[in-house]
Amino acid sequence: MALRHCAGLWLLAVACTAGAADDALTLNDAIARAMADNPELALGALRERAADARIETAGQAPPPRLALELENFAGSGASRGLDGVDATLVLSRTVELGGKAAGRQAIARQQRALVATEADIRRLDLLARVAQRFVHVVRDQALLRIAEEGVALAERARDQARHRVEAGAAPRSEAARADIALADAELELEHATHELAATRVSLATLWGAREPDFARAVARLEVLPRADPLDAVMAALDRNPQQRVLAGEQRVAAARQQLAMARRATDITVSGGVRRREGRDDNAFVLGVSVPLFSAPRAEPEVTARQATHAAGEREREAAARELFAVVYARYQEMVHARTELDALQTRILPRAEEVLADIRTGYAQGRYRYPELAEARHRLIEHRRRAIRAAERYHRHLIEIERLTGTPAASPTEVSGQGPTP
Repeated sequence: MALRHCAGLWLLAVACTAGAADDALTLNDAIARAMADNPELALGALRERAADARIETAGQAPPPRLALELENFAGSGASRGLDGVDATLVLSRTVELGGKAAGRQAIARQQRALVATEADIRRLDLLARVAQRFVHVVRDQALLRIAEEGVALAERARDQARHRVEAGAAPRSEAARADIALADAELELEHATHELAATRVSLATLWGAREPDFARAVARLEVLPRADPLDAVMAALDRNPQQRVLAGEQRVAAARQQLAMARRATDITVSGGVRRREGRDDNAFVLGVSVPLFSAPRAEPEVTARQATHAAGEREREAAARELFAVVYARYQEMVHARTELDALQTRILPRAEEVLADIRTGYAQGRYRYPELAEARHRLIEHRRRAIRAAERYHRHLIEIERLTGTPAASPTEVSGQGPTP
């Protein structure tokens, strides 16, 4: 799997502002740091080494056996002591038939492939986590700026209210309301500050840092890469990481079934050696062949069990595929809705909300509006801006998850052009 494509093509659409300052963090920077020293990735490499060793072990034939037998000693009469001992030294070896060694190696190789698939999935999951947390940081940076703007607007409204009260054009309650609104805005700013601090630490921990070692995350969250059509996304479901794992498990199950069938063949043990007879002062060669009985019928229960396991795996894979279809379909619809919501906010709602606030602010200074109308217009504008940031964040979050679930890019960055400030 080309991991840089599976969870990464859309990254250029989200981040990577050219000419970023040295203390700024792009998504590519975050990915490089997380991939450089991650315990989960190191664990995968160790598991792959262990799987390689198991392949070599599985191909080994049963070891030869060396046996020493002593007869007719430590008895009475002619068998007293070692005078009449018969000593037999035998070397034996089991010859496996039916391709059992090849069957064991087939299982080990399929398990090695499964380990490699799981390692790819861990890398893909890590990329998705980095992207998700990076987007969260960018979102919280934008929400912090909106909270700061909310405080500035509340301070301006408070000053206007005090001026009207001092001029005798409004009751003292308006100044009190403005003070309360300012306190609420300051609490929102404190909350946004703490939220950003938490998400920054959450991102930094992915490369082992206890404290964020970057000033800000650089991205254009409002730029939404165009997603592929739904049919194209659904066509990629066969590359779903979990489906790949289930397919790998099925290949292991099939190899186990083949080995169980190979055990129907009867193995042969051949032995040979030399016998020393002290009582007769002579030597003789010995030769033996042993064959276990009823190997085929004894293997049948395991063959039946492996066949049932393989069939159950196929049903499990089919059920998982159906559930995956439903999950990806729902994610895609939520992603489309997030784009629609952001488009409406950017083109229709926010421009009008800004116009309304500007008009009411001017009218309030002239005595044409009351403070509650000013406060409501300010509150609506701030909430619409927060809503736009969250809609953009949801779009990217759903897109990242769709790419993780399909194992392929679900959007193209080619539509993104130019650079601009983060919202």
